[in-house]
Amino acid sequence: MRSLAEHLQVVMGRVRPLEPLALPLLDANGCVLAADIEAHSDVPAFHASAVVGYAARAADIAMASPRAVLPLRELPAGSALAPGCVVPVGEGTPLPYGSDCVIPAEYTDRGAPIVRVGRSVTRAANVTLAGSQVRKGTTLLTVGQVLGSREIALLAALGIGKVPAYPRPRIAVITTGTELIDTGRIRPMPVGPLSKPDINGVSLACAVVEAGALSYRVGPVADDPVRLRKILDDQLGRADMVVTTGGIGTEPEDVLRPVLATMGTVDFAFVAMEPGRVQGTGSLGASNVPLIALPGEPTAAFVGFELFVRPVVRRLMGHSEVFAPRVSAELTEGVTGKPDVTAVVPVAVAEGRATPVGDGMRSLVRANGLAVVAPPRTDVAAGEQVTVMMLEHA
Repeated sequence: MRSLAEHLQVVMGRVRPLEPLALPLLDANGCVLAADIEAHSDVPAFHASAVVGYAARAADIAMASPRAVLPLRELPAGSALAPGCVVPVGEGTPLPYGSDCVIPAEYTDRGAPIVRVGRSVTRAANVTLAGSQVRKGTTLLTVGQVLGSREIALLAALGIGKVPAYPRPRIAVITTGTELIDTGRIRPMPVGPLSKPDINGVSLACAVVEAGALSYRVGPVADDPVRLRKILDDQLGRADMVVTTGGIGTEPEDVLRPVLATMGTVDFAFVAMEPGRVQGTGSLGASNVPLIALPGEPTAAFVGFELFVRPVVRRLMGHSEVFAPRVSAELTEGVTGKPDVTAVVPVAVAEGRATPVGDGMRSLVRANGLAVVAPPRTDVAAGEQVTVMMLEHA
C-alpha cells in the first residue's frame, strides 16, 4: 500500500507546464506569464496635458502682468506653438512643440479670440512628462506573475496586444456509472440504488474552473467498455488532462479500470488514506495526456480533487506554487483514525480553531479546509493541533 505522500509524488512527477503561447490580452487574463516583459517605449510616449486648459510657454506667462492677454491660436497637428500664444488642450492631449506648461482653464476667462490669464504658472506645471510612468527598457512584469486586470491594463498602455503566457489547460471531466443521472434532466429525480444524481460531474467541472482551467464535462457515461473507450479517445483529441470518477475498483462492475489500462500507462494503487483508498494516475494515448482517476463516492472525489488534481492543474498552468497553503489549527472535536492511514477531514477553520463538519454534501459547504492527520498519529483529541490544508476557493 502506498502512503498519501508517496502517491502525490507519483502524480506530480508525471506532469510539467504546458508550452507557452502568445495569447491575446483578453485570453491571457488569469494566466501565468512565461517571460519577462520590458517596456519598448516610454509611457506616456509624449508630454501630455494633465488638465483641461491652454498649452503655453512658462516664460511668456512669467513676463506678463497678472492679467496677461495672449492671442488664442488653433494649432494644426504637428505644428509648433509660436511665442506669446496659447492653444487649447484637453486632459491627456499631447503638448504642442514649443510649449512647456499648461494653464488650467479656471485660471483664465476662457475668452475667444483673446484669453485673459489671471495667474501665472511655472515650467512643467500641469504636464505629465514623457516616461514619467514607465521608462523604455524597464522590466515591468516578470516570469511567473499571474496576469490580472491591472497587469493587462499596463500591457495595453504599452501597445502590447499579445503576451507570452501559459494557456489555461483543457480538462475533460468524465463521470462513469450506469446508475448516474444527469442532474436537472429528469424531474422529479428518481431515488434508489440504480438512480443517483451525477454530483461529481457538476462539482468537479466547477472545481476545474475555480482552479483556473477550462472544463469539459462529459457524462455521465454508462458502464459500457466500448462506449467508454470511444469517449476517452474522443477527449484525448482536445484535452490537456483527463479526470475520471468511478469504476476503478477491483470488482467486476468496475469496467473503467481495464479500459484505461489498455489506453496508456496507468498506475492504480491502494493509498493509505481515507476517504478515497483506491486512486489511479498515468497518461493516455500517443500524446501521453495526463490522467487522474478518482473514486466515484462524492466526498472521496472531492478530497481527491483537492489533494491531487488541483496541484496538477496549477502545474500545467505554470504556477511556481502549486500546493494549497497549510496552517496549524486547534481541533474543537476529536478525530479518530486508523493505524497507518492518513485521515483527511473536512473542517471549518476560524480564529485558529478547526471544527470537523462531516462528510455529506451539505456539510462540505461549511468546510474551508482539510485537516490532514498522518501516521504515526491516529487519534487526535480536542484541543490538539492539526495541520489544515486550506481550500483556496472557500
